[in-house]
Amino acid sequence: MEEQPELTHEKAPKAKRTYKQRKKLSPAEKAIAKLEKAHKFVRLDILKALRAKECSPGTNSRLAYLKALQQLEIDYVEQITKMGVLPKNVQAQTTTQYMFKAHVSSGGNVTTVPVSTPAQVRELDRIESKEMKKGYYMSEEDEAIRAELEAEFGGEGVKNPKE
Repeated sequence: MEEQPELTHEKAPKAKRTYKQRKKLSPAEKAIAKLEKAHKFVRLDILKALRAKECSPGTNSRLAYLKALQQLEIDYVEQITKMGVLPKNVQAQTTTQYMFKAHVSSGGNVTTVPVSTPAQVRELDRIESKEMKKGYYMSEEDEAIRAELEAEFGGEGVKNPKE
């Protein structure tokens, strides 16, 4: 009989650690980062000087530092606005919610109306319900059933406050 070689179990080599790849910045992102870093450095330097003994309240040096700080902030916001980081009209960009009222006609056309307040939604609902009631025949029997249901279930809870 032939001798078979003895099998040895070798451990597999450890997997190399994966390192996080550094994000490559575009030239615009580099410029913005440099601007922010310089702004923070100058701002902190001015604030440190304001805390010094020479800049006590009422001195010309303190006034000069405060004016420099204010101008620094104005210039910084102006520059990042020019670079497109901030929108030109920030107030127009701060809408927190959008509300629309959609109307579907019998032909399948959809019309949407922008609405800004809940009062406008209620007003559109009231107008819509009036339009829907046109052409419907309401008999005395229908009115009696409605009155009975309102008495039993309290119709005041479901009515609009303005109706």
